[in-house]
Amino acid sequence: MFKKRNILVIGDIMLDKYSHGNMNRISPEAPVPIVDINKVTFKPGGASNVAKNLSALGMNVTLLGITGDDPELKELIKVLRHTDIKFDPVKDITIRTTLKQRIIANDQHLIRLDHEDMNKSCMHKELFKKIIKYMKNVDIIILSDYDKGAVKPISQEVIEFANQKGVKVIIDPKGTDYSTYKGAYMVKPNEFEFSTIIGKPKNKNDMVKKGKQLMRELELESLLLTLGKNGMVLFSKDSVLTFPTSQKDVYDVTGAGDTVISVIAASLASNKSLKKSCELANVAAGLSIQHLGTVSISKSDISNAIKKS
Repeated sequence: MFKKRNILVIGDIMLDKYSHGNMNRISPEAPVPIVDINKVTFKPGGASNVAKNLSALGMNVTLLGITGDDPELKELIKVLRHTDIKFDPVKDITIRTTLKQRIIANDQHLIRLDHEDMNKSCMHKELFKKIIKYMKNVDIIILSDYDKGAVKPISQEVIEFANQKGVKVIIDPKGTDYSTYKGAYMVKPNEFEFSTIIGKPKNKNDMVKKGKQLMRELELESLLLTLGKNGMVLFSKDSVLTFPTSQKDVYDVTGAGDTVISVIAASLASNKSLKKSCELANVAAGLSIQHLGTVSISKSDISNAIKKS
């Protein structure tokens, strides 16, 4: 399905912590539930989850970003140790590695606690030097922007340099400023992100109009709008294509966007068409949202889902 290609992931690197437990009483100290934690698991989050997805698809993956030099980084290195991902972060001792801690009580997501230092690092020059170093043998680049501060200050430089080398850059965007994504091959917003940037569409025709407008403004080759359980819409220079999802039962959308952009990157790098790449990504997204938390969808998972459809 996919050829083994070299993919560079640049982005906001995070560690996800899941604390599972039972909740059967309310605290006498305040009107809040008491959760008796009985299991703790760690998973790669943000750009590191994208890298893990690509590794599961058989890609050669290099993961770059800015982290702290702390216990969270050590835990993330431990989590990624069982993959073949080349992880080479810029370590900034002045910031914390982003940690997202989720409390799961009686199989219900109760609360999320975030530890992060957004936009506090000043080590983007060091990051860009590493990007130049690793870009020599890259087939495609993913910018995994969670708006924590690692991506936007260097995204234009990365896009311009990659375009000179003939390497496609696809972007999972966040935030309220997309101007730094100008000239990329693809930007992949979800419905909320799209509405934030260009305004909430009044209807389908207005959505198409706004999508084409955003493509023109950013000088993109393509724009992929993900709509959760309603599938995806692909805007390209020649057409607007809709991909309805076959999965209507949404259990957890965490990481679904990472799954989509990973499959598209692996597929495009394997010389598949943009349409085919989106079809495969749509199948993978349908599988992803059936699981709690982030999950890596493999080639065999996608193949089996296609056979069953």
